[in-house]
Amino acid sequence: MVLWKLLTGEINLDQLFDGDIRDPDSSDGYSSYVSAGRVQSFLITILAGMYYLLQVINDSSVFPTVPRGLIGIVAGSQALYLGGKAQAMLLGRLRDLLK
Repeated sequence: MVLWKLLTGEINLDQLFDGDIRDPDSSDGYSSYVSAGRVQSFLITILAGMYYLLQVINDSSVFPTVPRGLIGIVAGSQALYLGGKAQAMLLGRLRDLLK
């Protein structure tokens, strides 16, 4: 169902990687930018999902276990994303802080 809605355009992915950042020059105090944290989080999640799917395809008779390393990678990815989000929302761009 989700794949069908993605293909037909019912689910909009135009600003999937956009994030908000504190911007003192903007009228509302925030502006949008392409978030590296969102991109890396998306890629890690897709790769982890593909790994798990391949494990299911390889042996569908048992519920595959998730390796601790994979859990650590996904958790680290999410921590980096959340850290970048907090920095962007609370402090703004690092170059603006150096001014």
